Amino acid sequence: MLSFLSRQYAKNYFVITGFLVCFSLGDSALSHAEPAEKNMPNVTYSNPYFKGNKEEKNAQIKRLTSLFGVECDFCHNEDLTVFTDEGKKSKEMMKASVALGVECDYCHVDRKRYKENEQQARKMFELCEIMGTECSFCHAGKGKLTPKGETSKTAFVTRNWATEGTKRCLECHIEKKLFALNFYGWQVLNALKGLKGM
Repeated sequence: MLSFLSRQYAKNYFVITGFLVCFSLGDSALSHAEPAEKNMPNVTYSNPYFKGNKEEKNAQIKRLTSLFGVECDFCHNEDLTVFTDEGKKSKEMMKASVALGVECDYCHVDRKRYKENEQQARKMFELCEIMGTECSFCHAGKGKLTPKGETSKTAFVTRNWATEGTKRCLECHIEKKLFALNFYGWQVLNALKGLKGM
């Protein structure tokens, strides 16, 4: 019985001693470790607005924040996992920039001032809202249009879109149906086809 208690005591002694040694070594290692630097969160830059390697993308971000005079937390939370309302708006604008093949400074002077292009951009955003589309529905880069965009361009010219505005589109189109034509729109299209000899 005495040898059993001795073995049990020895076993417990080694286990407890092992825990104490591991704990003291771990504590010592932690106390000598340098404080971790606060690095930028590991982000993937899934937004197609950002192009190039990580350094090039970071440079784009610096240009954006400089242009608008804001810090990262204007659009993001600290971990870059949640967008603020301004961030959500910026994300939509970036989609438009990609579709048009332009940078933010194409329309923006800074956060409060705009270039002349901005007036047309506002009309286009309103048109996208009315028709339930995105810029990429018609635009495929700087100076390039999709086939739907080419058709829209003809309608813009024939229907005086530049002066009459977006609401005029609803004379021919069904709202939020990806440019589906109403009866009057089909009549106009057929007349145009007749003029073109199609």
